[in-house]
Amino acid sequence: MLGRLRKNSLQIIVFVFILLFIFNLYLGQTYTIVAPGVTIDLKEIVTVENGSKDEGSFFLTTVSSRTLNLPLLIYAAIDPYVEIQRKEQVIPPGWDMKQYMEYMKKWMQESQKVAEVVALKKAGYNPKIVGDGAQVVEIMPESPAKGKLMPGDIIKKVDNEQVNIAEEVVKKVASRNIGEVVKLEIERENKTLNLSIPTIESKTEPGKSIIGIYITTLNWKAELPLKIEIDTGEIGGPSAGSMFVMEILNQLTPEDLTKGRKIAGTGTISLDEEIGEIGGVEQKVVAAHRAGAEIFFVPEKNAKAAMEAAEGLDIEVVSVTKLDDILNYLNEL
Repeated sequence: MLGRLRKNSLQIIVFVFILLFIFNLYLGQTYTIVAPGVTIDLKEIVTVENGSKDEGSFFLTTVSSRTLNLPLLIYAAIDPYVEIQRKEQVIPPGWDMKQYMEYMKKWMQESQKVAEVVALKKAGYNPKIVGDGAQVVEIMPESPAKGKLMPGDIIKKVDNEQVNIAEEVVKKVASRNIGEVVKLEIERENKTLNLSIPTIESKTEPGKSIIGIYITTLNWKAELPLKIEIDTGEIGGPSAGSMFVMEILNQLTPEDLTKGRKIAGTGTISLDEEIGEIGGVEQKVVAAHRAGAEIFFVPEKNAKAAMEAAEGLDIEVVSVTKLDDILNYLNEL
């Protein structure tokens, strides 16, 4: 009798472990978690030729994206700042996390070059950034461009205006209302094609118009009068652009723009100095607070979510739309 009970108990334990294994596998294949990531003092990773580093700090903030599993599910249930998302909201279907991170690292490299050009122009230099258009890497399953654009296509014009880098394409598309049609001139196998594609709303950045494609700049390079070194390691994405500009400017400016304070922020930067919306702003506010930042600059379209995340935290959220908004605010401190 006792032996039979032991056998039944063992079978139940094995069955439970099998169920947990299957559930854990399902979580990993279906979901990711987005949590507050690392916060880095930019003067530790940015060095400008003939520049100087001051006491205050501009922080790069990140989010941490990981494949969900049972321990992380418990973590997400306990921490209010951790969000669970379906994998397709974060990673293109058919991609694994490694492919996605490689793509985001390319965007990080491009955002650094744009930031270098913007900062040097602001400091009175005449830098240039050039490219041969935006090359299509992948088409999202829900994209209205599916069946029209193909991987390898090179976008040369948006609404009859020439584009040299991927950032220009993203900005022009995002400026349209959701549902509006965007006209593209593309190059495919040495042929020029003209396409009309309606915009859709981004799943990860509500309110933002996209056409559902992943792109990178083809043959981009920056021509700079000063040497600037930026080492972000494995961090990817374009959302630190505005803070890169501020750190470069701070090293080129005689006075300390931070006034000795710890200042964080997020937002893409365009060549015309506009600061664009990003994803994961709630987690970035929390990451900045945990690092001791006193001020957090955020794109206007992310401001509401950032302010809600900052409730009860000792950090001031400042909404900005362009680079001068940051500079003017700091000047008045």
